[in-house]
Amino acid sequence: MATDYPRLLRARWIAGLLGLLSIILWAGHARLSDIKIPAPLPVHTTLETITIVIFTSVFIVCWNAFGGARKKSSVILAVAFLCAAILGFMHAISFQGMPGFPDAQDMHKSLSFWLLSRSFIATTLLGLALSPEDSEVSQVQALFVLLAGLLATVGWTLLVFTFPDFLPVTFVAGAGQTSFKVACEAGLVAINLFTAYLLNKQEPAATGQKEDIQRLHLERAPLFLATILFALSEVYFAIYENGNDIFVVIGHVFQLFAAVSIYRGMVAVNIQTPYATLAETSNNLALSLEELSLERERLGRMIDTAIDGVITIDESQTMILVNPSAATMFGYSVEDLLGNSLNTVLPDRHRKVHGEHVRHFGETGATRRRMGGDFEDFYVTGVKADGTEFPIEASISSQIESGKRYYTVIFRDITERKVAREKMAIYHEELTQLSSTLQSIREEERKHISRELHDDLGQLLAALRMDMSLLQRDSILASKTQQTLNSMDQLILTAITTLRRIATDLRPRALDEGGLYFALQTLQKDFSSRHGIDCELRASEEQLTLDDARSTAIFRIVQESLTNVVRHADATEVQIIFERNSTTLHFSIIDNGKGIDAEDMGKTRSFGLVGMRERVKAMQGEFQVISEPGEGTRLEIQLPLN
Repeated sequence: MATDYPRLLRARWIAGLLGLLSIILWAGHARLSDIKIPAPLPVHTTLETITIVIFTSVFIVCWNAFGGARKKSSVILAVAFLCAAILGFMHAISFQGMPGFPDAQDMHKSLSFWLLSRSFIATTLLGLALSPEDSEVSQVQALFVLLAGLLATVGWTLLVFTFPDFLPVTFVAGAGQTSFKVACEAGLVAINLFTAYLLNKQEPAATGQKEDIQRLHLERAPLFLATILFALSEVYFAIYENGNDIFVVIGHVFQLFAAVSIYRGMVAVNIQTPYATLAETSNNLALSLEELSLERERLGRMIDTAIDGVITIDESQTMILVNPSAATMFGYSVEDLLGNSLNTVLPDRHRKVHGEHVRHFGETGATRRRMGGDFEDFYVTGVKADGTEFPIEASISSQIESGKRYYTVIFRDITERKVAREKMAIYHEELTQLSSTLQSIREEERKHISRELHDDLGQLLAALRMDMSLLQRDSILASKTQQTLNSMDQLILTAITTLRRIATDLRPRALDEGGLYFALQTLQKDFSSRHGIDCELRASEEQLTLDDARSTAIFRIVQESLTNVVRHADATEVQIIFERNSTTLHFSIIDNGKGIDAEDMGKTRSFGLVGMRERVKAMQGEFQVISEPGEGTRLEIQLPLN
């Protein structure tokens, strides 16, 4: 309800002058009451009819202000003024009696309709002044409110006509208005004055503040003046004695002026606003067209100078826009491609499939999609004028203009990237093979060294200890010499133990003699006893019956994992779980340690993880590390058995 502050000041001055005039008229009540209207019915009917027409106009504007998108305030205002107009019409037609109803109660019925009509207006304006929170209502909700208002109005009308004694008497023939009617008028005066107070005390909107385009436009000054005029009219209607008193006419005139003020505050502003908005929109449109022209020129220059190729096609896949880079990539000129089918630059084998892809893309309603972004899937392929094919990375977007769908493709030639990718793939495969070969050579060398240490050097040390034992049994040796021999025996025993441990680390004999299951059992027991960490192995000998290459690789993976647990995990428990079916072997190594940070997992110097991953890759398997800081680490390995 924002308006110009000077208008509110003028409304205050007008209300003050009308109030002063009314005081003067009320002071001369005794003399003015003698003035009678010679033809009260036509005068009253004319003034009331004009008021009803104005209220109906308010209903039409409030109801149709936003079409199907309505606000709660506009719906309530519309229904309230429509009901008030209907009740006002009932008041006008029952003023001089209705056929089939007792004449003695005509004035009572007419005044009852009057009070109901003005109560609707007064309470509605009060609600408007209180400025409750507004909200949108659906078409169904708006129609429901309208139907409820009409049913309530019909109910009141039938009640007044059929059971007039239900309401307290408002008029008594020969005595005039009753105290009930005067009390109701006083109540309406109080409501209207309170509404005027609320409208008057509200601060005007800040300069430049915009109204919500989905909210009914209201001017505060006319509504303030309307509530004052309604309050004054109710006073006039409360003090008249007969229907032909001059005060009845004055009250109707004040009421008519109040209706005009409401019309000005609600209807006129909502009729004028669209035209003002239209004029402003027209000016903005002229500026927008000029800006659009400049924007089109800038866009055209950008497309023409773009390094990437740009092609726009219509629904029949006819090229309607081709930039120079696109034409150069395909070995044509721009003029050669414009107006031709996109099939001109596609290989024969891809034309049908590509057309179906494009149509499906348009039917899905998507606006953009990447094409050929995966190095492993160059399904977008172009063909040059000389027949040479080349891979393309592209993105496609669609838009609808004037009911027709157009597709724009932005692409680039990635031949060099594809060649580089293929070379990298070859290099990587060679490195993988080299790594696998080195692992095999390393295992063979370890096996050889371990066998030499165990079979040759180990046997020599064992023989030396036996000879030492024979010397210790000689009774002629001095006690000092005996002590030296004992010390030498301990050193030889320590050397044998160390030699066995080194040989086992190089290549556990259990792996060659008992198989993978026996080797893992030995590793588990040695790990638990040496480091005090509970280690559990869940496997069976049948599950781990594998060839030597797989057995060695799995043993080394488990061995490296346990080494990492000791070095980094701070764990107290480790589980090694194997599961096998006809085609795959899956095993997990799980600890309850502190886990691995994401940045540590990606370090290039994490040779332990790299070595395990390479071993798994050499066997065409899958390797995954699952770890969260503080929640332990889980290695998942899956190997094919065929």
